[in-house]
Amino acid sequence: MPFLCAYLLYARTRAGDGRSEIEDSGPGSGRHLPFSIFYLLLALCALLYAPTRWLHEANPVWRLTSLLWTLEVIALTLLVLWSCGPVVPWSRSLAFPICFFLVAVPWPSGLETFLTQSLMRLNTATTVELLGFIGIPAVQHGNVIEVSAGVVGIDEACSGIRSLQAALMLSLFFGEINRLTIRRRLGLIVLGFVLAFVFNVGRTLLLTRVAAAKGLGAVAVWHDPAGVTILLGCFLCLWLIARGMQKEQNRKQKAESSGGKAEMLTSLGQKIEVGGQCFGGRCFSVSAFQRFSVFLTAWLLVVEAGTEIWYRSHERAAVGGVEWSVDRPARGSNYHEVEMPPSIRGQFNADEGTHLRWEDDGGKSWQAYYFRWFPAHSLKKRVAILLAKTHGPEKCLPRAGMKLQAYLGIITVPLAGMELAMHHYAFNAEGTPLHVFYGIYEDPTGSTQLANRRQNVRSRVAAALTGSRNYGQRFLEVAVFGCEKPEDARGRLVRELGKLIEGDRKSETRNPKSETRHGTR
Repeated sequence: MPFLCAYLLYARTRAGDGRSEIEDSGPGSGRHLPFSIFYLLLALCALLYAPTRWLHEANPVWRLTSLLWTLEVIALTLLVLWSCGPVVPWSRSLAFPICFFLVAVPWPSGLETFLTQSLMRLNTATTVELLGFIGIPAVQHGNVIEVSAGVVGIDEACSGIRSLQAALMLSLFFGEINRLTIRRRLGLIVLGFVLAFVFNVGRTLLLTRVAAAKGLGAVAVWHDPAGVTILLGCFLCLWLIARGMQKEQNRKQKAESSGGKAEMLTSLGQKIEVGGQCFGGRCFSVSAFQRFSVFLTAWLLVVEAGTEIWYRSHERAAVGGVEWSVDRPARGSNYHEVEMPPSIRGQFNADEGTHLRWEDDGGKSWQAYYFRWFPAHSLKKRVAILLAKTHGPEKCLPRAGMKLQAYLGIITVPLAGMELAMHHYAFNAEGTPLHVFYGIYEDPTGSTQLANRRQNVRSRVAAALTGSRNYGQRFLEVAVFGCEKPEDARGRLVRELGKLIEGDRKSETRNPKSETRHGTR
């Protein structure tokens, strides 16, 4: 996205085609911006920038602050560019490249979920019909397709919102590069959405045919090449369609302009003085705007510095709880460390992680996931830590076919030298009772307090008030199969975690450089 925006800015500045915008701002055009409204908009955007920036620092994956922050920066930029019209005539023509950044902002969660689930179901249903048409038996089960070789899942990233976002980005980009009219740009967007869906149905059809012919193992070989192919195909089709629209538009414009040319600006000097801009009949001095620009720049620097001071002061004052970790199983024990799937490791992107399976003395099967993140010093790592907070058994296990029976509240697990707070969930796994105990913990609050998972507006504001930004955290999920009663599962949990977890020491301050970084103990 930044590269595409940069190219659009370069194309606009090179063309220097701000004439139409300046012509339309002449006398009687109705586009005068009152002097007071100009300053009011600048002041409003500048003031809103402060709380948005402060909240976003603790919630970099919150879509509301991402959208608000982008809108505020774009509004300030457009106001500055609009006021520079007399000095830089093409400055106002940069509105589209600046607003193009909005395409990169994540869509609202409700809209995204609705579109993703709807498109996945429609993709699955269409593919099943096409498979039947070509003679391959297939049955739809929600968002998965059952063929003779097994079940093929429809990835939401492949058939959902990402395809629409890519199609929207390409449609807007080609519409701008080819300088299409608004009507043609809207038509190109609709065609982009249709092409994205058609290509994704083709990809799903290909993968299910491969699964039916060569087995489920062959799907992984074809998955990524098919994804790249449909992206290139959509790109090429939209480019050809946009070029065709441009040629048709040019022919029509030549036919309409054959009778004569419109006169160039003749009264521009009546409204623009040297070094000034008029707002509703009042001339605005560039020097006055320069003074306001200095104030605006100083304000933005104060907001950035204040935000950094706020969070760093809380990080330095953070007091750690008991230091703890999950022990690696000794050789010859009934604990087995299982290699973690790359998909799970990639989702969590943790500094440490282990996956254990074992059986207790009563023959009950157990498994545990443990992850550890050290305090973050980059945006990428902070995003990984916050995304880990969004994972939980109540969301992940139902997608794997398990049914949530009940949420049994928060329990406290007493261990040697420490206590561990955990959520307790009861599931049904194909007729087998499954009890899942889950907790995620920030280093300063220790193991007795569950981390703020930022699940609503109040919790996100609370995270900013407590300065939660770069804290390290731990993730622990333990599941036991076959326990009928919750009390039995909890009793067994205390015994099993007592063998795996040990509290070591009190840590007054967190120093990531002193942490052991060679896997879990």
